[in-house]
Amino acid sequence: MLEPYEDDPDNRGISVTPADDLRQLARRADEAGFSLAVHAIGDCAIRDVVDVLSEFPRADSSSTPKLPHLIEHVQVIHPDDLPRLSRYGIVASMQPVHLMSDWRTADRVWGQRARYAYAFRSLLDCGTRMSFGSDAPYESLNPMEGIYAATTRRDRHGEPGAGWYPEEQISVAEAIHGYTMGPAYATGRQQVQGSITPGKWADIIMLSRDIFEIPSAEIANVEVLLTIFDGQVIYQK
Repeated sequence: MLEPYEDDPDNRGISVTPADDLRQLARRADEAGFSLAVHAIGDCAIRDVVDVLSEFPRADSSSTPKLPHLIEHVQVIHPDDLPRLSRYGIVASMQPVHLMSDWRTADRVWGQRARYAYAFRSLLDCGTRMSFGSDAPYESLNPMEGIYAATTRRDRHGEPGAGWYPEEQISVAEAIHGYTMGPAYATGRQQVQGSITPGKWADIIMLSRDIFEIPSAEIANVEVLLTIFDGQVIYQK
């Protein structure tokens, strides 16, 4: 963290990989043609990672596009750094389901800084590409819970009632995009996956309810009835 935890004035967290070490690793990866996916939780960690990744841009004119760099989690970011991920083409690989179990702790240890924890709306408004996931096995694989969390910013008990920093809520369509086209782009598969589009793999699910029509508070309980992967039925309830 840039500043100490609210309840521990001598603690700014752990730097697992110092910025200079990360820079050396990034240089080796870049020379070998690899992009990086770096875990960063904390406004100082995220700033350091953006600083390093910005030195190794992925855009070029070659016929084989490079995969983008990713920052995993982006759980609390300084507002000054919000536009920088988009500026350098860095994907925010985030797990909305985490806020359901973390929001009370975040308020306690980050105080007002928690305003920019899981800052989905702010990052999207800055043009950031977002790729949502589950962080399984530590959290549920079920993307319905993640869509619920991203659109309501509440936990499994419906708390807080108005949503935790509700100004960071996103729409159902934006959340679905985060779980579909977001990962497709992050893995370089946007030409074959991520949307139901002619020429792409037939990856389709059927849900028990229309999540565009029901209240967002009910999305977590929606069930998958049918899963089709590349045109083949692989699950049916």
